[in-house]
Amino acid sequence: MTRIFKKTFSVVLFLTFTLNVFGQSGTLTGLVRNAETGETLPGASIIISGTTIGTVSDIEGRYTLSVPSGTVTIEAAFVGFTSVSRTLNIAAGSVLTQDFSLQPEVAFLDEIVVIGYGVMRRSDLTGSVAHIRAEEMNRGVLFDPIQGLQGKAPGVMISRRGGDPNAGFSVKIRGASSLSTSTSPLFVVDGVPGVDPTTINMDDVESFNVLKDASAAAIYGSRGANGVIIITTRRGTKGAEPTVEFSSFVSADFVANRLDLLSADQIRTFSQESGRTFIDGGANTDWQDELYRMGSSRNYNVAFAGGGENMSYRASVGHNMFDGVIRGSSKGRTVARLNLDQRALNDRLVVSAGLSGTFENNNFINYGGWGLNDVLYQTFRRNPTDPLRNADGTFFEINRGFNYKNPLATIQEIQNTRDAKRFFGFLRADLELFEGFTAGFNAGYTRDDHETFYFEPMLDTEVLKTEGFGRRSYSNNETRLLETTLRYRTNFGLSNLELLGGYSYQEDYYTGLAAQGRNPFINFTRSFNLGLFETVVAGQDLSSYKSSNRLISFFARSVYNFDERYFFTATMRRDGSSRFGVNYRWGWFPSASAMWNIGREGFMQDVDFVSNLRLRVGFGITGNQEIGNYRAIQYYTSAGNTINFETGQRAVLFDFAHTANPNLKWEENMELNLGVDFGLFNDRISGTIDLFQKNTYDLLGEYSVPVPPNPVGRIWANVGEIEVRGLEFMLQGFPVRTNNFDWRSMLVFSTYRQMVKSLSNDQFEWARLQEGWLSGPGLVGGQNWTQTVQPGMPLGTWYMPEYAGLINGEFAFFTAAGGVTRQLDLADRRVVGNAQPDFEIGWSNFFTLWNNFDASISLRGVFGYQVFNTTRMIFGNPVLLPESNVLQSALDEYNRGLRDNPKPSSYYLEDGSFLRIDNLSLGYNLRNVMGMRNLRIYLAANNVFTFTNYSGIDPEITFDGLSFGLDQFNIYPKTRSIVLGVNVSL
Repeated sequence: MTRIFKKTFSVVLFLTFTLNVFGQSGTLTGLVRNAETGETLPGASIIISGTTIGTVSDIEGRYTLSVPSGTVTIEAAFVGFTSVSRTLNIAAGSVLTQDFSLQPEVAFLDEIVVIGYGVMRRSDLTGSVAHIRAEEMNRGVLFDPIQGLQGKAPGVMISRRGGDPNAGFSVKIRGASSLSTSTSPLFVVDGVPGVDPTTINMDDVESFNVLKDASAAAIYGSRGANGVIIITTRRGTKGAEPTVEFSSFVSADFVANRLDLLSADQIRTFSQESGRTFIDGGANTDWQDELYRMGSSRNYNVAFAGGGENMSYRASVGHNMFDGVIRGSSKGRTVARLNLDQRALNDRLVVSAGLSGTFENNNFINYGGWGLNDVLYQTFRRNPTDPLRNADGTFFEINRGFNYKNPLATIQEIQNTRDAKRFFGFLRADLELFEGFTAGFNAGYTRDDHETFYFEPMLDTEVLKTEGFGRRSYSNNETRLLETTLRYRTNFGLSNLELLGGYSYQEDYYTGLAAQGRNPFINFTRSFNLGLFETVVAGQDLSSYKSSNRLISFFARSVYNFDERYFFTATMRRDGSSRFGVNYRWGWFPSASAMWNIGREGFMQDVDFVSNLRLRVGFGITGNQEIGNYRAIQYYTSAGNTINFETGQRAVLFDFAHTANPNLKWEENMELNLGVDFGLFNDRISGTIDLFQKNTYDLLGEYSVPVPPNPVGRIWANVGEIEVRGLEFMLQGFPVRTNNFDWRSMLVFSTYRQMVKSLSNDQFEWARLQEGWLSGPGLVGGQNWTQTVQPGMPLGTWYMPEYAGLINGEFAFFTAAGGVTRQLDLADRRVVGNAQPDFEIGWSNFFTLWNNFDASISLRGVFGYQVFNTTRMIFGNPVLLPESNVLQSALDEYNRGLRDNPKPSSYYLEDGSFLRIDNLSLGYNLRNVMGMRNLRIYLAANNVFTFTNYSGIDPEITFDGLSFGLDQFNIYPKTRSIVLGVNVSL
C-alpha cells in the first residue's frame, strides 16, 4: 500500500506541476548545428536550466519546446561539444525561434591541470604532466582507483599479479629504481600528500594528474623521486541546483586461465606404464574445480551535490563487495566522503574542507609459498585420485610425502582476516589580502587502523599432527600536516608573473602491538582468546612498538610568461627529515623548466594546419626518504631470552639493529626532460613526445661492514647509481566526427632502459647482487638465483646456466671452457635475457552513436621481455609423478627422457610479450525520462582476451624492486569479469 501511495502521489504532483507550468507558456523552436561544419546535430539536448523540462533535436537537428512565460535560461548540449546557454524573455502564447551553434570540444589546452600547490592551464605547463579525466578512465570492476589509470598515461606502468581482491597494484613512473626503498610514487589527494589511494571511491575521482619529470615533481622535494600522482575528487558547483547521482553494478568473475594438469586416469595410466606405484585414492577429482568458483562483485554509490550563492557541497557513500574466485577470499569496503566549499568577503575568502572514512573487511587465503597451508600449491600438487571428503563428510587426508594437505580443509580451518578503518580530513583556506596577493592555509590529518586475526588449528590425526598457532595484532598510523603559502600574481605589459612561497610541517606516528601463541587448548575460539594457548614464549610472542618521523620543508616557485610565447618555471624546496644522519638532515631540491609556444610566433601564422606547437625543456632534482625510521642511529632490539650465567635467572637478550651512520642522506634523482606538444587541424590530432634521462645517485641500501670495529655487521649507507633513459609518446585524435557517430582515439607509448652504473664507493662495495631466488620442492642449495645486479648491466638481467640438453636423463649446462656439465655449481652463468620490456603501449577508443549509445575499448600491451616460468619448472617435471599431480607437459618431458630434479636454467625462459583487451563497455543513455536527467545502462567486460605466446597462466608481471620477471606457481589467478551496471542522475 505504501508503494502504491507513493507512486500515486508522485503522479498527482507531476501533473499538478505540469498543468501549472504550461498553463502560461510559450513555444520555442530552432535548429542545433555544429559551429565548425554547419552540420545539424540530431539528438542534442535542449533543457530549461534548473529543471528537468527539456527535449531533444530530431533527425534534422530541429527542436520544439514548450517554455513557461517569463525570463528563462535555455541550455543546449551534445556529447563532445561545448554546451551553450541563452537567457530569453518568453511571453505567454508566443512562438520564438532560437538556434544554437555548438563548438566541438577538440582542443583541451584551456583545461585546468592540478600541479603541486596550485593549478595551471594545460597550455602553460613547462614540465611533463599527464592529465587524465574521469570519463577517460577504465570502466567496469575496479578493485582500486589506480586501475582506472592503467594504460592511459605514457611512462606510467601499472601492473598487478593475479586477481586477488585483497591485493594492490604496482605503480612505476619512468622506471623508478632503488636498491632498498619503495619505488611507488607519492599520492596527493585534494592537496594532502601521502594519502592511500585505496581510500577513494572510483566514482568520486574527478581527475588524475601525473607529475612525471623532476622539474614538475621537485616542488615535493624529498618525496618526489618516484613521481607524483595527484588525485582530485569531485566537488559541488557554486549556484548549482541540487542533484542526486546513483550508480550500481553487479559482475560475474571467472578464472581467466587454469593450469593444464593431469586427470586421475592419466596418472593411473602413467603408473601402470612406468612401473611406479602409488596409493590410488579411487576418485577422479578436479582440484581446481573444487578450489575455484564464480566470483562476484557488487557496487552501490549515491552522491548528493549542489550549491548556493556562496557555497557548494558534495556528499557520497559507496559500498563495494568483492568475492574472489578462490573460495574463502573476499573484501568488503565502504567509503563515505563529504566535500564543502564556502566563499565569503566578496569571494576574497575561499574555505574548502573534506572528510572521508573508509571501512574495509578482508578475508585472506594463504598462498605465495609451498608450505602445508598454501592452498594454491596444495591444489596443483594434489593427486586427482584423492576424494574431496570421506564418507562421513569430513575432509579426506592422506600422507603422500612432505607437506601434503587438503586445500579445502585449509580454507575452512584457517582464520585469516583483517578489519581496517581509515579516516582522512583536510581544511584549506585562501584569503586574498589585496589584489593578486593571497595567503593560504592547509591542514590535513589521516589515520589508518588495522586489526588482524590469524589462526591455525591444532591437528592430531593419524595423517596430520600440527601444534596450532594463533596471532592477533593491531597497528595505527597517523599523519598530521600543516602548510602555509603566500601567492602573488601580477602582469605588466605582455608579462605575467606568479610567485609562490610556502612552509610545510608533517609528522608521522606508528604504533602497534601483537600477541601470539601455540598449542591452543581448544580450536573453537580461534585467535579471539589468546589466553587459551598453552605455549607463549616471552620475548618472542609478545611485541609492541612506537615510532615517528618528522619532515619540515620550505618551498618556493616562480612562473613567468611573456606574451603567451615564452614560459619559465623555477622551483626550490629545502627539506629536513628526522630519518637521516645528523650531518645530512637537510637537503636542497631545485628545478627549472621552460616552454616555447612556437605556434604564437609570426612565422607560424600562415601554417594553418598547425594549431599548436610547443617545445619544453626541464631539469630538476628530487629525493627519496622512504627507508623507514631510525636507520641512521644505533639502537637495540630484543633478541630472545637466555639464562644469566651469573645469577641463573632468566634474562632478555639485546642486539644492535645496525651500525649508526651520521652521514646517511637522501637518495637523489637528477632528471633532464625534453618535450614537444603539438596539435594539428584545430587540434583534431594532438599529442606529446618526451625524451628523458634520469640518474639516481646515492642509492640507499643496507651494507655489510666488519665486526669489529663496528658493533654489528650491518649499516645503512648511500652507495651506487642507476640510470634510466626513455621515450614517451601520446597521440590523441578524432578520426570520425559526424552527426551520428563520434570516435575519439588515444594511443600512448613508452620505452625505457634501467642501467646499473655503480654499486660501490671508497667505503662500501658490492661487486654484484644475486637476485631472483627460486623456492619450491626439489630446489636446494645456494645456486637457485636467476638474476644479477651489477654495473654495466640493465636491471632484470637473467644470469643463469644456459641449457645444453639432457645427458642420461639429467639436465646439462654449458661450461666456461665450452664443454657441458650436469653439476649446477660448475655451469657457466651467462646473460640469457632480460625481464625489462622493450616498450609498452596503451590504446583507448571512445565512441558515441546517435547521441544515445556510447562504447569504449581499451587495449594494453607489453613487449620484448622474458619471463622465467617457475610453474613449468616445478610442475612440468615428471619426477613428482605419480604421487603428486603435474602439468600435461610433464608427460612430454618424461617421454623425452627427463629424470632429474628441477634446476634453474635458460630452458625455462619464455617470451612474455602480450597484448590484452583490458576493457570493453557499451552503454545506452536516456535523457529527461521520468524525472531523471540521465539514465545510463551499460554492459562492460574486464580482461577480455590476451594475445600471447607465453605458455603459462598469465604473462603479466610486476616491475618492482631489483628482481622481477619470475612467474611463480603460487600466484592468485587473474580473473575475467562481465559487468552489468546503471548510472542515474536526478
